[in-house]
Amino acid sequence: MEQNKSILFLINPFSGNGNGLKTAQIAVKEAKNKGYKTIEFVSKYAGHLSEFTQLFSVNEIAKIAVIGGDGSMHEVVNAAANNPIWLQVPYVLFPSGTGNAFTYDLNCLTTTQAINLLLNGTETLIDLAEVKNHQGSIWSFNIIGCGLVADINLSAEKMRLFKSARYNIASLLNIVKNPTIKAKVTVNDQVIDSDFCFLLACNTRYTGKAMKMAPLAKLNDGLVDFLIVEKTSRFKLLNLFPKVFSGKHLEAPILKYIQTNYIKIETQHAGLVNIDGEIKGNTPMEIIIHKQKLKILS
Repeated sequence: MEQNKSILFLINPFSGNGNGLKTAQIAVKEAKNKGYKTIEFVSKYAGHLSEFTQLFSVNEIAKIAVIGGDGSMHEVVNAAANNPIWLQVPYVLFPSGTGNAFTYDLNCLTTTQAINLLLNGTETLIDLAEVKNHQGSIWSFNIIGCGLVADINLSAEKMRLFKSARYNIASLLNIVKNPTIKAKVTVNDQVIDSDFCFLLACNTRYTGKAMKMAPLAKLNDGLVDFLIVEKTSRFKLLNLFPKVFSGKHLEAPILKYIQTNYIKIETQHAGLVNIDGEIKGNTPMEIIIHKQKLKILS
């Protein structure tokens, strides 16, 4: 019986508005009411959640609940992908961050909805992207970007006082700055050598806070949706920005939208990379899609 195993709760008490522990208490109570044993692992510092694969036995775990944001899920996914026996267990991410891009894709926007997925959801396999650069390999379940999207993320991290609004504020401030990155991009046998505003590969439809950046993306199609915007004016970027919440930005002539399973980005100078909302590593890099790699409950 699955109930003879435990649900492992990986809890980031610092994520979002700091309600991780309260959310965990509610979810643990519901799981126990359904007859599950539970284990609670509370993160005490950055990177702590990634240690779960060394601390627990996968044979004793039925499901894993990640109570945190996309950054917490990034830690957990990388730990599991680097210790693949943990990929056989299904995961649920609770919407406890400030962005919650991944949970938007699953229409799981409340604690109640997340608990329902945890206790009654169907196992589904989704894709992961492997990002290879000089530092090694990093796994992504959400987005990989450089140029403006990395600058926005860096700024947003310094604006946590503004909670979920920080993404919009950071976006507008950086659009006004209008930074560019010079790169050679290889995708679907095309080579584009140019100055870019941003390059963004999406496994999920959403990024930031409810930004429908890749409206055609699917979590399990073996493809990543790649958005390319070459160097352009501040005016055109400002005109593009409000459209990302509805997906209407795809109609903009300044944007290329490509679906692919491999991307190579070469840069002469190292540029910051945004992976799942975290600044991780630098360009140059390769992005390789691994189809249906991670098990989730949906």
